[in-house]
Amino acid sequence: MKKRGIIAILGLSMLLGLTACGGKKETTAETESQTVAAETETVKETKKEKAALPEGKMYSYLTGEVVDEAIGSQRPYAIMINNIQEALPQSGISQAEIMYECLVESGITRLMCEFQDIENLNKVGSIRSARHYYMDLAQDDDAIYTHFGQSIFAEDRINQGYPTISGLSGYSEAVFYRTDDREAPHNVYSSKDGLLAGLEATGISRDYPENYEGRLNFNDEDVVPETGEIAEKVTMPFPINNPWFEYNGEDGLYYRFQYGEPHIDVENNEQVKFKNLIIEFAERSIISGEDHQDYKLIGGGNGLLFTDGKAVKILWERETESDRTAYYYEDGTPVYLNVGKSYIAVVPSELSVDYSAK
Repeated sequence: MKKRGIIAILGLSMLLGLTACGGKKETTAETESQTVAAETETVKETKKEKAALPEGKMYSYLTGEVVDEAIGSQRPYAIMINNIQEALPQSGISQAEIMYECLVESGITRLMCEFQDIENLNKVGSIRSARHYYMDLAQDDDAIYTHFGQSIFAEDRINQGYPTISGLSGYSEAVFYRTDDREAPHNVYSSKDGLLAGLEATGISRDYPENYEGRLNFNDEDVVPETGEIAEKVTMPFPINNPWFEYNGEDGLYYRFQYGEPHIDVENNEQVKFKNLIIEFAERSIISGEDHQDYKLIGGGNGLLFTDGKAVKILWERETESDRTAYYYEDGTPVYLNVGKSYIAVVPSELSVDYSAK
């Protein structure tokens, strides 16, 4: 049920309650409108006040962490990362503030890693081709979509004016490079210098729009969900890489595994890990003979939030293409994430995500 539906039911329940109690005031269209408006304001709930920060600091729109304004005021790069076994180990992915994962063709997944702080991003990849629904996800965070190649459906959107940094362009060699330790197409990489060159070549701005507000809400302090089920192991329904996460109670993070082993960034030998896991269940359809996927990301649906070893049911909503995805608890109040990195997956609504105690 969407947020608006929740609001309407709350308002109607209050009105019915007044009628049943035989209140002295008659219910009129005006009082009904006032009641629903009041409920709307309650559910929409303004963002919580944040503590004042030292000059030159701000809260990251992606993680809620305190960062330099020089970093936090810049749009992230959303880079398409190859995730088949021949492309492992990957480079740079542990530095991403947000990682997205969706199924693409033939049961494999592709990752989209968002990097806001690229100062130490010396090598990232391998980088693969665009899929149109990842563009919707990149728009959620006003990220700069970066890819090497594209499906015919992504190409249609690019031709309609969607700005990207593309490997199939006249400036490609300034942005991307190939290594000789793997066969093409699994050997394309970029770096901080390459990504900056991509901005210069395309004219895309890294500055957020004026008066920009992030779509994600964050707690001031770590909050363990009071409700929800134990979720110390979370298993995703992706058949080829078979990813799962294990909760570490010492640092409060979910560590990622796939292909039967820890998911490692070869550049620093660190296992990929997250504070929050967010699942969006969405209707899926197959739109080509080559098994190209499509996901209904406009509208809303059910979801799950995993944090601090607990699973909480949530709702997601994006009313129009120009909106950004928002998350709500089942009572309609906004989701507040714990500060840190997040993993966000779009999962076909006919599938399920398994979770349990270890």
